[in-house]
Amino acid sequence: MTDTAVEATPQETAASEETLPEALGARRIAGLLAERLGAPVAADDVDQLVELKHLEIHDWYKKWPLYSTEDALALDPALVQRLVAERTAWLEGSITRDEAAARIGWHWRDIARMEKEGRVKAGRFGRYPAADIDRLPLEADGEQHITGQDAAAELEIRYPTDLRYVEAAGWLAPAATTEVPVGTSRYRTARVPLYRLADVRAVKDVPGVDWDAVRGLPKGAPSPLRAYAVKAPTRAAAVRAFAQALADRYAVMVWAWCSPYTGDWELDWERRDGAPAKKDVAAELAADPDAGAYAKEVVLCPPWGRITRRARALLEPGAAVIVDTETTDLYGRTVEVAVVDAATGKTLMNTLVQPEAPVTPGAYAVHGISDEDLAAAGARTFDRVLPRLRKVTRGKVICAYKQEFDRSVVTNDALRVGKRPMHLADPANWWCLMESYSTWLGTSRWQALGGSHRALGDCLAARDVLMEMAAGRGTAFTPNPTPGSARPGPA
Repeated sequence: MTDTAVEATPQETAASEETLPEALGARRIAGLLAERLGAPVAADDVDQLVELKHLEIHDWYKKWPLYSTEDALALDPALVQRLVAERTAWLEGSITRDEAAARIGWHWRDIARMEKEGRVKAGRFGRYPAADIDRLPLEADGEQHITGQDAAAELEIRYPTDLRYVEAAGWLAPAATTEVPVGTSRYRTARVPLYRLADVRAVKDVPGVDWDAVRGLPKGAPSPLRAYAVKAPTRAAAVRAFAQALADRYAVMVWAWCSPYTGDWELDWERRDGAPAKKDVAAELAADPDAGAYAKEVVLCPPWGRITRRARALLEPGAAVIVDTETTDLYGRTVEVAVVDAATGKTLMNTLVQPEAPVTPGAYAVHGISDEDLAAAGARTFDRVLPRLRKVTRGKVICAYKQEFDRSVVTNDALRVGKRPMHLADPANWWCLMESYSTWLGTSRWQALGGSHRALGDCLAARDVLMEMAAGRGTAFTPNPTPGSARPGPA
């Protein structure tokens, strides 16, 4: 730093300081100090000054802290320059996690795991001392995790065929798993096993194996490793057998589904007297001699299971009805309303309604009901229709494909004609089939009903959705009168 870089006449200093704002953000304070001191001061240095209590927050601009310009200029130049030097030295002697992984040829997951185990420690800015990273290959050689393809390459055997034989022989087991994207979807992933490199290397020392005969086998050629493989049920067979045993043991319906999105099996069951709790099934699964090996890959009580159980309850006699309305416009007045019994599909109500307002062209394009149709049919006004609507829905859960829409329509129409909507206005009495169906499918996207856009046709289409959800996902396992006497069939 030269004298000319920091010295100025009192008049010049006073004049320049008069033009400065009373408080500035970290970046502008850093720029001011850099200009005054001739040093590469950065906003991170200002944050460090605040952390060390050499500078305090003076004010706020929205969510950003502001610092007193006068206090910043009064800081000891040597202090600021020392902090700049420390930051610069740290950046020069440290690396990011990705840089660390590339430096020693490991995956970033291994670096993160080493940090979690206390083998390395990240410092400022989440960076690692380069010297500590350089020691890892010497101190932790073999502890890094590799994929199945890399494990097969290390052993010089075929993937996945021969690697499966190695696992079935009990010589190797995954040490961890990781999620990888599937296809182009951001939301669909698959779980991939990872193996400890030292465990893979140890397989080479298994006595009695002619590795030269195994290596270089062409595709489709029988492998000598087959002789060492223990015949064990596949994951699917083990989980299915556990599901059937669970159904037999507790006399309940059990559903098992292998999710294509996560690769996990998902399992749920009926809730009735004597049915097991989730913790009980988890304990039984862990203790199962076959399925227990896959316990970490089985999800108990997934969201669709709750929806399936509710749908089955709504299909019980007298439990629920399904309602649909057609309107003059979006959230307009009712021009048609239908109600069917959820359990039987019987039509309880299906009538046109005189809305006392014109049907908009957009609404007509959807449902095809015109003002002329309503007049020709002698459609009754909503106050004449409401008593029947209240009667056939009273005491039941009211299902609708878009419950918020249909509930709002009938409630607003009741109030418009000066009548009480009574139980029709209470959201607790309704169940939205569309939201439930999306949850059941495992998506947040809106699902089109695909009905006829007439009230009765949409009611029946909505009932089909309810019955689909009630069937559960995947395979339904029913309790056998004599365990083992029957096989499960698809739901």
